[in-house]
Amino acid sequence: MKIYLAGPCDTESRTQMVKIARIFREYGKFEVYCPWELKIENAWDYSQEDWAQQVFDVDIKAIQKCDIFLMISQGRISSAGTNWEQGYAYALHKWIIVIQITSNPTSLMTYCSASNFFNTKPENFNNMLRLLIDSINKNGRLIRGDNDFKCETILT
Repeated sequence: MKIYLAGPCDTESRTQMVKIARIFREYGKFEVYCPWELKIENAWDYSQEDWAQQVFDVDIKAIQKCDIFLMISQGRISSAGTNWEQGYAYALHKWIIVIQITSNPTSLMTYCSASNFFNTKPENFNNMLRLLIDSINKNGRLIRGDNDFKCETILT
């Protein structure tokens, strides 16, 4: 099962995203694509614009091929790139799972376009993530019924 893992790429968030990718990969049934792991051969030989286009093209293909689009969110104020990727995944009718790791408000666009939306505190994140992984069936859908981690505040 292919997962596109989307989220912020700043230094602190990247450390967390690497851990998330590792946890999914440890289960053995997931192939995880992480945009920040992408290496462009001879990247320094390209202009910034050409390099950016190559990264964009590879990321687009990965979203098109994924079974699940998994977005890690820090709330309403989040990465423009991550938000764009979620919108593209939504337009492609991908299964979108959003995990928000804060009690901050979220955007109604993020919330309403998610197939499943989970809100958790940082200290509960690893347990929630493992519960989520165990709940994904062979078709990439959640086999659990209720959403235990509802968003508390939705804003525009």
